[in-house]
Formats: sequence, C-alpha cells, structure tokens
Amino acid sequence: MTPTRSRLLTLLSHSVQGGVHLVLGGILAAGYVILAAGLVQLARSAPAVPLGLTIALTVIAVPLALAPPLLAPVRDVSVAAARSLLDLDLAGPTAQLTWDDRLRSAGFFVAHLIAGGVAVVALLAGIPYAVALVGWAVGTRGDGFRVSAPALGAWGVPLAVLIACALPLLALLGRALMRALAVPLLGPSASAREQAERHERQVLAERNRIARELHDGVGHALAITTMQASVAEAALGRDEPAARAALAEIARVGRSAMADLDRSLAVLREEDDGARAPGPQPTLADLADLGTSTVRLTGDPEAVGGLDDLTSREAYQVLAEAVVNGQRHGTGPVEVTWRRAQESLTFEVSNAVGTSPGAAGGGRGVIGMKERAALIGASLEAGAVGDRWRVRLTIPGVAR
Repeated sequence: MTPTRSRLLTLLSHSVQGGVHLVLGGILAAGYVILAAGLVQLARSAPAVPLGLTIALTVIAVPLALAPPLLAPVRDVSVAAARSLLDLDLAGPTAQLTWDDRLRSAGFFVAHLIAGGVAVVALLAGIPYAVALVGWAVGTRGDGFRVSAPALGAWGVPLAVLIACALPLLALLGRALMRALAVPLLGPSASAREQAERHERQVLAERNRIARELHDGVGHALAITTMQASVAEAALGRDEPAARAALAEIARVGRSAMADLDRSLAVLREEDDGARAPGPQPTLADLADLGTSTVRLTGDPEAVGGLDDLTSREAYQVLAEAVVNGQRHGTGPVEVTWRRAQESLTFEVSNAVGTSPGAAGGGRGVIGMKERAALIGASLEAGAVGDRWRVRLTIPGVAR
C-alpha cells in the first residue's frame, strides 16, 4: 500500500469516526430540541392548556434535562465515546468526581450537542440538496427534487460533488474540535495533573534512593566478599581458623546483602498490605557491622546516638559507600573514625591510595555520597591527603 493511499484511508477512517461521534451528539440534541418545542407548544396552547400545568411540567422537565450532564455515568459514556471514536487516551471511570470535574464534563456535553446538531442539520440538508441538484441537471423534475435554483443547469453536478466532499471535511473538522475540547474537559483537572506529577516525582525520587542503596549495599557486600575470599584462599591449608573466619564473614555479608536486596525489591514491587513488610534499614546504631578484619572502627558508640532516623540512616549509607570505595580502589585497611565536637558529628574514612583505575575517586560513588549528605544538611569532602584517600562527613547541629 502506497503512503498516499494509506493517508487517504486514515483520513477516511477518521472522517467516519468523527461523523459517528457527531451524529451521536446530534441525536442527543434532537431530544432537547423536541423537549423545548413541546414546552413552547404547551405555552402557546393557552388557555386550552392551563398555565399552571405548563409551569409545573416546565419546573419538572428542565431540571431533569439539565441534570444528566453533571452525572458520573454520563461522563463515563462521554469518555468511552471519545476513547473509541476520537482515539484519545483518557482516564477511565473516576471513583469520586469533584464539582470541577462535573462542570467540565457538562461543558463537553453541551459542546457535543451543539457540534452534533450542526453536523446532523448539514447532513440532512446537504444530501437531499445534492441529490436534487443532480436531478435538475439530468432533467428529472419530480416532486422529490424541488430546489430554489434550477437555473444552475449543468453546474448542479459540480456543486453536488462539492457538497458531497464538504460533508466528510465537516466531519474531520468536528472530530478535531471535539478532540481539542475532550482533553481539557474530560481529562484530569489542573490540580489533579499537578498532584499526579508530584506523585510521579516522589516515586522517581524513591526509586533513585533505592537504586543508590542497592549500589551502596551490594557494592559493599561484593567488595567485602572478594577480599575475604582472597584471605580465605591465602589461609587455606596454612591457617584454618583464619580461613574459617573469612568464610564465615562471607556468609554473614551475603545474608545481609540478600536481606537488603529483598527489602529493596519489596519496595519496588509496591507489595500489598498483606505481604511481608520490609525490614528496617541500617542506621548508625549498626555501625559495628561495617567492622571486619580489613575495616577498623575507632570512636565512642554513644557519640552516634540521638540522631533522627533519616540522618542516622543516610549517614550510615555514606560511610558504607566510603568503605566500599576504599576497599575497591585503595590498599591496606580502611580506618573509620568519628567524634563529636563543637555541636557537630564528624566521620572520617581513609586508607592508602591504590593504583587501580578510579583510585583517585570522583566516580559515581562520590556523587551519591554528596547527594545523601546534602539530603541531611551535612557536608562531605572527598580527596587525597598525602598518600591517603579521605572522606570526611560532617553533620552540624549535634550537641555533645
């Protein structure tokens, strides 16, 4: 199929869909026209019809006619019609409609009736007139072909063709108009869109946080496992206790990493309330877990207490990432020290600068640590000091 033919078929399909959508609106408009005509006829029938009866019927009929556009089922039908006939990706039934939603839906309903009424009038007037023009042109002058301009003669056929072509174009224009109105009138309100965007940003931030935690936790576990495996390999056959201790450390770190991974995946899956709740995240109270044969901890355990959960949790993740970076890119044991002074809590993680790629730091790990530090209002310095790589985290506003 050629591109031109494909485009023509697409336009034809859109014209048919738009025409059907407009005809539906015209049928609804016809009901309102009949109702209005009936009430006018009653008013003109006085005094044959009592005035009180006319007023009573009007008071009953008008509210009944105005109520449907404000109802949720009518809005749902309008949305379904717009999705199927106007090819719009609109939200499905709304659990709870606000008055703003109802008024916007009513606005689309009225626009649909007006556009549909115009389209139906054009259809009912245009087709008979075009047929009548062709009849005059070929010499047929039956009672069914009376037009006001028989003098057109042979020009009646081109004019009839023009009318026949104008009707599909009218359907396309009506479809475009209703598509343009459907998005603001049947779609979510500005406040709902803002709330959805805010929720999406929160979800994205949470997923980024989980990604950082996976990077920190799994990277830390892999670094420790690799180093302990090397220790076990070197001690195997020569120092059984050291080999056993290294293997036990590998098992412990592996279980901890699996627990962290399970907790993160549970959050990503957004498990139901009946599912197993994720375990607590490590905080500075778990600082001793960072200590191994290659990681030395120096500081008062009580000095890290008294912090809020967010600060304690993020500070622990910063230290864990700093330890991983030191083990991965540096040489020798990693020193972790902390102290409280001048209403601040300062941590330092350092070890000898290595010769492996990335030993100078500055990679994704340092960026993640700075992001975490900024989240809790702390400052972070990372860089080489002499022949050692040092990461310093300072948390202000911590009393002694």
